[in-house]
Amino acid sequence: MPQPRFDIGSKWLLQKQGKGALLVGGITDVRRIELMSGEIVQNRKYPDGLLRVYLAGQRKPHYVLMEIATYAEKRALRQALDDLTLSYQTLGHLPELLMLVLRPKGSFRISGRHAVRSKLGLSRLEAEWKPVELWTLPAAEFLAQGDVGVTPWVPLMHFDGPPELLLERCAEKIEREAHPKDRADLLAVSQVLGELQFPLPLLAEIFGGKQAMFESPLLQKMRAETLQEAILALLKDRFDAIPRTVTKPLREIIDEKKLRKLNLLAAKCPDLQTFREALLS
Repeated sequence: MPQPRFDIGSKWLLQKQGKGALLVGGITDVRRIELMSGEIVQNRKYPDGLLRVYLAGQRKPHYVLMEIATYAEKRALRQALDDLTLSYQTLGHLPELLMLVLRPKGSFRISGRHAVRSKLGLSRLEAEWKPVELWTLPAAEFLAQGDVGVTPWVPLMHFDGPPELLLERCAEKIEREAHPKDRADLLAVSQVLGELQFPLPLLAEIFGGKQAMFESPLLQKMRAETLQEAILALLKDRFDAIPRTVTKPLREIIDEKKLRKLNLLAAKCPDLQTFREALLS
């Protein structure tokens, strides 16, 4: 499934372009953002991002959980409840929760409220948060916003006009306003997220195609992580448990050519020691 690409792309936006993601969610006048690190953010079961947000005119920060739902699905309700209860336990107070829903799926809509009750009915836990359905937002208004970090989300918004015009305006905004070190990644993420809405040939033509994807460090990381997961799946199938002395150095390798060689070796090496020696060579 292609969904991990969307997941990695959206998480990169939260980490590198958090102000734009907050703007999509209706949080404006952001002065500074700090990404909070640690297990609460890194574990896949936990929120996509936990941000310490400083608003203009306010000295103390607000803690904002960001959750990206690729599609409007019921499992997002449980995820939101888990996010808030876990974060409350860790932080000692209740943070804000903003959920960006990228695409609809059938008739189900995420209401922004979920509750669970104990089997005997003595306890009830309820959570509320703000869901933002991107396809209901006006693309033209967000394109006019000053922050270029909002641009990769825009192809998933509502636009009264031909898709080519919308995508061209997105590409022009990135080329014109993005910092040179972020430009290739922003174009690449715009293409990745845009795949949820538009055909890949159109996206590739407008956002730079193979050249932009090749120049993007983020897309190189995506390809590397895909190969790393394939290698680990092979090794686990053949040798069961994989020690950290193998997983840690493997995840540090980004070179696609070396990873492909390791993928072939993982399928035929006689033991883990042989693979590890090749890994470290």
